[in-house]
Order: sequence, then structure tokens, then C-alpha cells
Amino acid sequence: MSAEEDEMAAAIWLAREDRGLAADEQDMLEEWLAGSSHHRVAYLRLQTVWRRADRLAALHNPLAQYSAPVSWVKRAALPIAAVLLILCGAAYLLQHQPPAGREYATGTGQRQAVRLADGTEIELNTNTKLHASVTARSRIVTLETGEAYFSVVHDAARPFTVLAGNRRITDLGTKFSVFRNGEDVRVVVQEGQVRVELIGQPAAAAMVAQAGHEVISTGGGALMAPKADQEIADELGWRRGMLNFNQQTLAEAAEQFNRYNSRHIEVEGSARKIRIGGSFKADNVDVFVGLLHRGFGLSVSEQGDRILVSR
Repeated sequence: MSAEEDEMAAAIWLAREDRGLAADEQDMLEEWLAGSSHHRVAYLRLQTVWRRADRLAALHNPLAQYSAPVSWVKRAALPIAAVLLILCGAAYLLQHQPPAGREYATGTGQRQAVRLADGTEIELNTNTKLHASVTARSRIVTLETGEAYFSVVHDAARPFTVLAGNRRITDLGTKFSVFRNGEDVRVVVQEGQVRVELIGQPAAAAMVAQAGHEVISTGGGALMAPKADQEIADELGWRRGMLNFNQQTLAEAAEQFNRYNSRHIEVEGSARKIRIGGSFKADNVDVFVGLLHRGFGLSVSEQGDRILVSR
């Protein structure tokens, strides 16, 4: 965003403040200010001009007698004009209101690490989309699809919440991952603990998952089970670009590879039930299918973006 756009956005917020902010608007303002030092500078600079203008009007002093340097007055002219336009209901400004929160997304095979304003770190896995909103009163992430790992800066006054389908996952001081595919949600807790609840149900029905546990939910049901440290490390191998298998079926392994690649593996017939183990780079399909051919004697043929594997 350019300096002019920052000043336009700051002018919008000052105009809103002048008529009084609702609670949700106050949250949005604080989030916008926290999102960039340029936002804060533009806001404070324009706020200073606004207040000085109020004092000048109260003292009936003409603007020509204002003691600031002429160059500052010229630079201040644009935001002042913007404020006047807002007060007059300028349609252009109303169409450029500051956004609430931020969107993050990855494509096939991509990963992304982001740091929120509160210091919380999020790692997005392949084909993931989420919306993050951090304000003075709340911290909410909506996971629309895909998988993300959260390393949360704990704040008892502002619980960190992840919304995934019909599930609400609340941080109780932890590091955890959330995978969502439609209404199917899987939560793996690596450190600390989280509360997992079905939205709209009594709080008493919530599950509290400690480190070393996994919660799998689909529809209205959920199951919590212990998970060994090595199993959790294997499941989080995607953070290093790796896929780790421990006696998964070949069909399951192919499904995992297909999440990260545009060339998809299709396993046919009895080969689907073969169990395999090992670690593989998520983006190296050729090495994986080559090992299947040499190690298991399977037939491998390529048809466009499809790699067919069979006995």
C-alpha cells in the first residue's frame, strides 16, 4: 500500500472515531494499526493535524498564523482534504475501507511461514487457506482448508482460537497442528494442551487434548487417542518437506504424495494393500515410484499427469 493509500485509510478511521467507534470497529482499528508501522505513522501524523485543527478553530486563529513550517502544511493538505471528503460521504473512500484481518494461502506443493502481530508463528502446508485476525481483544484464525502448524504465544486475556469447520480449537499454551478437509478435522498436539469443542454444543462436552494426543473429528463425532512422540514427529515431517510412512498402505501413501504434486499416483488392484515404510521428499514422485518398481517389482506407467502403479 502506498503512503497516499495509508493516509486515506487513516483518514477513514479518524472520521469514524469522530462519530464514535463500535466495539468491533475498535478491534479492526487496533488490528490495522498493528499490521504495519506505516499505518501507525500515517494515523498518528493525521491525528496530530486533526487535533491541531480543532485547537486552531477553538482559538479562532487563522491557518496562516500556524507556526509549523510551510512544507509540513503542504504535506498535511492531502490528508486534511481526505478527511473533508470522508465527512461529505465520498464514495471512493467508502469503497476502500481497511480490511479486517489477513488471508494467507499456499498452492500445490507450497509451504509458507507467517508471524502474526502477537508473535504467534503459523506454518501453512500445501493447498492451505486461512484467515487470521489479531486484535486487542481476540485472536482468531479460520482454517478454510488444508493444514497448518501453530506455535502460539500464550495470552490468558486473549485466547488463541482456530475455527475449522464445525470445530473450535482453543490454545491453552501450546504447539499444535490442525488439518481440515471439509468437515473432517484432525488436531495433533505437540506441546501444551488445547480444548477442542463442537461449535454450538455445551462447553462440558469439549475435549482437552494434552501433548502427545490426537483428536480426529468428523461430523458430530470426535475421538481422542494418544500418539507417540515419533509418530507426531513423522506426521509433522511436512514442515521439513518430508513424508514419513510407517507401514501405511500404498494407497494411503499415494494419497499423501498427491497432496503435494500435480502428477498424481494411482494405485490399482491388490497393490493398494501393500504396506510400506520410509521417508521421502514430498515433491520427488519419481524417486518414490522408482523404488516401488525396483523394490516391489510393481509395474509403473505414466499417462500424462497420471502415474499408474499395479502388480
